[in-house]
Amino acid sequence: MIKVVVGYGREMTTNDDMSSQERTVGAMHDTAQQLEVAEAILHHGADASPNAETKARLHGLGDEVTLQARSIDRRADRLAEGTPGAKRSGPVDRAHRP
Repeated sequence: MIKVVVGYGREMTTNDDMSSQERTVGAMHDTAQQLEVAEAILHHGADASPNAETKARLHGLGDEVTLQARSIDRRADRLAEGTPGAKRSGPVDRAHRP
C-alpha cells in the first residue's frame, strides 16, 4: 500500500477572485504533487521488483521525478512571493522512503 498526501487544501477555480498568476502558482503546485504520486509509484515498483537492474532503474527514475517536483515547487513558491493571495507549498510527505 502506498501512502501519499494529496492536496494543498484548495480547489482550482477560474473564479474572478483568483488572478492568472495565482492560478498558475496553484497549477504548478498541483503538477508537482502529481509528480510526487508518480515518484511514490516508481519507488514502490522498485521495492517490489525482484530484478536488481529494474530496481535500480526505477529508483533512479523516482529520484529524477523528485528533483523535478521540487524544482517546480520552488519556482511556484518564488512566483507566489510576488503574488498577493497565492499559497506557498506545504510540507511534503515522502512515506515511500524510511
